[in-house]
Amino acid sequence: MQKLILIILILATSIYLFGQSDEDRILALVKEGIPHHDSKNYDKAISKYKEALSIDKNSTLANYELAMTYSEIGKNKEAVKHANKIIKQKSELMVAAYMVKGNVLDMQGKTKKSIKLFKKAIRETEGHYLLHYNLGINYFKQVELDLAAEQMTNAIKLNPSHASSHLYLALSQKRKEEVVKTLLPILYFLVLEPKSDRAKNAYKLLLETMGGDVSVDPVDGKQINIVINDNASNPYQSTELMISLLAASKYDKDTPQLTKEMHFIYSTRTVLESLTALNLPKGDIWTAFYTPFYDRLTQSEHFESYCYYILHGSNSVANAWCENHKEELEEMFKWLNK
Repeated sequence: MQKLILIILILATSIYLFGQSDEDRILALVKEGIPHHDSKNYDKAISKYKEALSIDKNSTLANYELAMTYSEIGKNKEAVKHANKIIKQKSELMVAAYMVKGNVLDMQGKTKKSIKLFKKAIRETEGHYLLHYNLGINYFKQVELDLAAEQMTNAIKLNPSHASSHLYLALSQKRKEEVVKTLLPILYFLVLEPKSDRAKNAYKLLLETMGGDVSVDPVDGKQINIVINDNASNPYQSTELMISLLAASKYDKDTPQLTKEMHFIYSTRTVLESLTALNLPKGDIWTAFYTPFYDRLTQSEHFESYCYYILHGSNSVANAWCENHKEELEEMFKWLNK
């Protein structure tokens, strides 16, 4: 009886598998492999993906998962081989395959080749925000900061909600010592990603930027020192001076003292409102994207909520405020989504 049951089960399984299409069988095997990959059982994952390829060696899905897994374990030659198969097919996973190959080249120290590859990928795919972002990262590593900013800008145009592009745009401007151009994208990044390890570093960068290079003389404790970058060609010079003066006001005993959070809200609003009065070149990301957004935000009833929200991942007072003002935050997000 047991043998008969076993034979019936084998027959039933065979009939089921026979009834499946090749595509269904490949998908089932890949689905079995992905949890192994995620739990770092890479050999088991590779075995499943290879089994899928034994059904169809040109399966874009199986080739992509193999490329990803091989790149993760440092088998770069194999990763590129499977990525190339997808690229040649010009399938829907071509963008993802280009990213695998480009990142493998970069990890091998072949950053210039990776840059060349991403440029080619952008031409062949008519652009994708992740291709622009990865190209920008490579330029950032090469300290080609203007080119890095250009590619991060391209990525943001295609996907304004891509947090990493705002972050690296800010970092590229920080390296150039562009105070306002560091501030604007970092404020946007923190509303997209307020709680993460990256957000904690972004929070520090935000406070440093709003600090305005102001210090108190360590000898008498009264003299306030402000470092001003006197650059007549800088269209944001007046705003940068304003940031420094606002930062210095925290040390002035004759000025009514606000809490740290309220001072941040007041200072940030004042700085952002000043941007609309500047005579700036039109059409770039600063005047066509960030400035109009912050102009509408400062005029809305949600600015205070916005400030507390971007601070709450690293500031306990702001976090407590957010816990007690969930309705205001919900209204803010409705406004933002519109």
